[in-house]
Amino acid sequence: MGLFDSLFGRRRDAFRGQADRDWRALVPQDVQRVPAGELGRKRVVRSKLPTVAAALFLGVLVTLLWWAVDESAAGAPAGKLRFQTDGFLSEAFVKKVVAAGPEGFARDVRSIKAELEADNQVVAADVRRRGDGTLEITLRERLAVAKIVSLAEKNAAMQVRLVAADGQTFAGVGYPEQAVRNLPEIQHFRSTGTDDDLLIDGIEVAAPFLLTVRTSYPQLYKQWSALSLRDCFGAQEDSPGSNLRVTVRPGTQPMDRPALVEIVFSTANWRNELALLGRINVDELLRRPGTTAPAYVLKMSIQNRTNAASPVPEPRLVPVTAPAALPLR
Repeated sequence: MGLFDSLFGRRRDAFRGQADRDWRALVPQDVQRVPAGELGRKRVVRSKLPTVAAALFLGVLVTLLWWAVDESAAGAPAGKLRFQTDGFLSEAFVKKVVAAGPEGFARDVRSIKAELEADNQVVAADVRRRGDGTLEITLRERLAVAKIVSLAEKNAAMQVRLVAADGQTFAGVGYPEQAVRNLPEIQHFRSTGTDDDLLIDGIEVAAPFLLTVRTSYPQLYKQWSALSLRDCFGAQEDSPGSNLRVTVRPGTQPMDRPALVEIVFSTANWRNELALLGRINVDELLRRPGTTAPAYVLKMSIQNRTNAASPVPEPRLVPVTAPAALPLR
């Protein structure tokens, strides 16, 4: 019977009765694998812990490897230099700083960054090392708004230094000669220290003043050759008589009218006075009948209107006997 059935009877996988039933058919298949409730949630959390731990470990490992490649100096091969700046410092200057240490291009990027930022001309330096050893250096430089002539520290010779918008002075490495020539010169100043340690009295007022003129009134800025701090009282900027005296370039003046040789601003209200000057037609003022002097000083001091017993309407023109003479107060 068994042989006959196997050859001509039902297929072997056909159901032959209760004894031949698959055991899975005897077990309900909708049984929940994770018990419901607090116990089930805990089991789910525990089952995912190894996966989360492995992901965290892998993330930490990748971070450490990246940091080691980017920051480590030991064994880093000498590579190329990628250099960018928003100023005038050259790639040769940066290479000189990088090669100053005994390790050269393999030195720690932190020490390169610190040495670059130690220069007064540099505000910030971003230094990174790529995996192939290439150094990427990006510099942000101070913006020069004026120049100053001072004594050098070593040989007592006169030297020209540039003044930044934050009042810091620097050598101006890489600045074109024409760019330095066009900067207004700060004159009649009081200072302490020399070179990178030079401190100028009143520069905390003069530097923001020049920066505002350069950025907001560029046409005026091009016409100014010097800024005198003779009457600037520095921190006492609200004191009566504390002024910023600007010298106007002779080459910017028309020849068929009296010359404007100087403009006087108060240290307390120079922002309002600059806005007022931008609305004044100075050429028309100097061509009015009665302007017979060869040169004039334009006084913008709004402070005069309130401090004087009989305030004089300002802005006003004050005649000067000769352009080379000191302007009258």
